[in-house]
Amino acid sequence: MSNRFWSVVIVVVVTRALLVHSPAFGQTIRDGRNVGLAGSGALGMYGAQAVGWNPANLGLKANPHMTITFLSAGVSLGNNAFSPDYIGTTFVEGDTLDSLDIEDILSEIKSDRVTLYSGLSAPLFGISSGNYALNVLDFHLVASGAIPQEVFELLLRGWERDRVYSFDAVEEDVMIYWTTSFSVAKPLTPPTFMKELAVGATFKYIHGTFYEGLGRSGGSFQVTQEAIITDGEFQHLQSTSGDGVGLDLGASGWLNEFDVQVGLTIGNLIGSISWTDVEVEELTFELDEGIYIDRLLRKNYWKHLFNDTTVSYTMGSLRKPLPRYLLLSACKPGLPWIRGGDLFFSWYQGLNDAPGHSTTPRLSLGAELRPRSWFPLRVGIAVGGIEGSEFSGGFGLDYSIYQLNFGASWQRGLFFGAKGFSFAITNCIRL
Repeated sequence: MSNRFWSVVIVVVVTRALLVHSPAFGQTIRDGRNVGLAGSGALGMYGAQAVGWNPANLGLKANPHMTITFLSAGVSLGNNAFSPDYIGTTFVEGDTLDSLDIEDILSEIKSDRVTLYSGLSAPLFGISSGNYALNVLDFHLVASGAIPQEVFELLLRGWERDRVYSFDAVEEDVMIYWTTSFSVAKPLTPPTFMKELAVGATFKYIHGTFYEGLGRSGGSFQVTQEAIITDGEFQHLQSTSGDGVGLDLGASGWLNEFDVQVGLTIGNLIGSISWTDVEVEELTFELDEGIYIDRLLRKNYWKHLFNDTTVSYTMGSLRKPLPRYLLLSACKPGLPWIRGGDLFFSWYQGLNDAPGHSTTPRLSLGAELRPRSWFPLRVGIAVGGIEGSEFSGGFGLDYSIYQLNFGASWQRGLFFGAKGFSFAITNCIRL
């Protein structure tokens, strides 16, 4: 394999390792049922599971008297360019990348940069009673990153004389935090066109344990006939302590006509983490001189060829927003053509730029059917958002007091041809 190949591997693996160990959930909390429904099943979430989807569900008649959730988790990994299958068939051990291989690799990068996202959400314990719910020890890791396409072009094709390669689109953002949330809902007298209506709110305290990111990043590289010219400036930020608050609002109810349930959630209407004692490291470098063979052995030649400066200091605080979003959802239950199952729909709209988050709208459609009353099967499809496209499936074990849900999904493709995947498992006791 060529040196160019190993250069690409180093860039991808290093960035990937950073994100995999610090993954992210920019969107609503993933759980076993909703991963199987491609994120469309917000109106099927009751009890302690309503938190993060629609707290107003706690005020509806279908809400169980009491629920306990425990030992649940969801994970998501992906990028916008390469699938495991593509990497396995393109980068073959002992083979060398030719010009056609290189152009094929670059053609997989559909935008001006390769973006990487990953996520982990672990609601460890939650309990609900009537219209109230308390969730404690909810663990979150939130991250995103990007590598400019020009980096891959430079490594694979080599430099083109007089072309300026820009590295301004390098990004990194990582947050690790815990949340404790209290949710409450209140049933309301519905208007004439509705048979049931409730509103709800979730109040969150957020304790941050780690933040790392780039405050500024920029640089360029150019080779001319006379010189190699390069410069750059990177500001690295890191903190191990932060606190914040968050507020979700929701409304949910049933329409008289068509027997359809509808819901609205505004997530993190108020929501941010203020990181304290932020350690800053600023690196600047430049090289603007021709490389001459007869000077290579001169004393101090290399020392003066490349100039770099590193400055470290501590700044006061840094405020980072939590993902703010609008979620519209609907559910049509009891459809005979899907064996008496339910049909779900949602529209997710990100409202701000935050780690692992996208302002691209996301539409989701899912169906839940029950070949046995205790064995629901789920399928879903979604387009838009940070994932691009998503296909999903899952199942549950639904007994009188215990429910287990598992879901898996693939983004921008299927199975090993997908460029991202998600899976989640949820345990719940209902009393």
